[in-house]
Amino acid sequence: MSSPENPVQTLQRSLRDLMRQNARAGRVVVAVDGLDAHRTRAFANGFAAVLGEDGTPVERASVGDSEPDVRERIVAPFRAGEGDAVLVVDGRFLHAPERRGLWNYSVWLESNPPIGSPRPELPDAEKRYLATARPKAAASAIVENSDPAHPVQVFGDFC
Repeated sequence: MSSPENPVQTLQRSLRDLMRQNARAGRVVVAVDGLDAHRTRAFANGFAAVLGEDGTPVERASVGDSEPDVRERIVAPFRAGEGDAVLVVDGRFLHAPERRGLWNYSVWLESNPPIGSPRPELPDAEKRYLATARPKAAASAIVENSDPAHPVQVFGDFC
């Protein structure tokens, strides 16, 4: 008797397949960005596991909000390595204009309060980030992750 498919892994496998359409080989760097650092890290850990299911070497890194040396400390050393591999980086503000060119593929995790619940007031830094960086428009994929056990890919219409 087979076990039911895990909805999180199903979505992550779908994202993996989309990512590999454009980044099949080499040293691939993936960003998982979201305002909720805990949920972002958890999603990135699961995505890294799914990426490695076929034996692809996968490395993980987490980035703080204001780490200025992401390129020098994390991305450049990874890209200097040999062979096919994937680096999954999680953090907040990863779609900021100065960081966008670091990623071959990126995921924006959207979290919304339940319907009928008030939307909490965001800190100024988060408001500025959403308004200026527009992570939903910059991301390769958008995932509605309000219920982390049942994430859903969202297809934005930017026309």
